[in-house]
Amino acid sequence: MQAIVLAAGYATRLYPLTKDFPKALLRIGGKPMMDHLVDELDKLPQICGIHVVTNSRFYAAFADWAASKRTRAALHVYDDGTADDDTKRGAIGDMEFVRQEADIREDCLVVAGDNLLKIDFAAFLEQFARHGETLLLCQKQTSLKTLRSFAVATTDAQGRILQLEEKPQEPKSDLGVFALYLYPAATFARIPEYLRAGNSPDSPGHLPEWLLKQGEPLRAFVTEEPCFDIGTHESLRHVRALYGE
Repeated sequence: MQAIVLAAGYATRLYPLTKDFPKALLRIGGKPMMDHLVDELDKLPQICGIHVVTNSRFYAAFADWAASKRTRAALHVYDDGTADDDTKRGAIGDMEFVRQEADIREDCLVVAGDNLLKIDFAAFLEQFARHGETLLLCQKQTSLKTLRSFAVATTDAQGRILQLEEKPQEPKSDLGVFALYLYPAATFARIPEYLRAGNSPDSPGHLPEWLLKQGEPLRAFVTEEPCFDIGTHESLRHVRALYGE
């Protein structure tokens, strides 16, 4: 199994902090945000490669970080060749870029580098192993405003996803989807088909939404553990208050 960490965004909502420094390397709890994620991925024996994709502006910072990072799994950093928010590939475009660059043909875990997820990653992989279908991390949300900024899943009693909608104004459930996905190899290989059809390369949640419409089975891993999507100054302050600088 391979893992892709998405870190090629420009985090314009966090300017000036992130104008010349990548969001995923901001410090939380005494270490870069990326360390929290990569340390968890590296504990999983199923994962043999961790592929971090960034952009030309921040590639040097990530390369320096990776050079001093000791991991069991092979750690790779990729420059996606973009230099600003107007020319970015988008999350799904970056997934396809790494899929080709690394020649990924195995099951693939995809996660956003700006998420702080205090979940049981081993349990996440165990659930995937039981059914072998695309698995999404979900959490119940009490705020309508928050739900409107997420992909929202509707599930049955067995955790099968029946409906998935990206950032709905009128959510049909309270189950928000965080940017952690586990794709079977054959499903991950469908990204070129998705892009050729003219679908959006941006938000990673659009891919599972499309897959569901194509008849691909999706499952929900529902957690009550702390999960944070760090996209604004407010969310960064909140997480730092909990975990320290």
